[in-house]
Amino acid sequence: MKLIILCSWGATSSQLAKKVQEAAEKRDLDFQAFAGGTGEFKQKASEYDVALLEPQVRHLKKEVTKVADEHNIPVELVDQRAFALMDGDKVLDQALNLVK
Repeated sequence: MKLIILCSWGATSSQLAKKVQEAAEKRDLDFQAFAGGTGEFKQKASEYDVALLEPQVRHLKKEVTKVADEHNIPVELVDQRAFALMDGDKVLDQALNLVK
């Protein structure tokens, strides 16, 4: 499963993606977490199974969802508390629940 965590430029999403990847490895899951900007998502959307938007780009959810829908990719906002705490386990759970 491939997750993309989206923010404006990919800076904070890189840190969170790393935490999610570590959580997935601890659970021995076949899972990859990536970080990216909302702009590049349009070109690469088909490469992912699920997309999470960081809270600071919530205003782009409609635009991102439109692209994601073309590829049947669920989109959700990262849980704000999990984002603030950089809680990789909680964000991993959120992503897994979206694709069930």
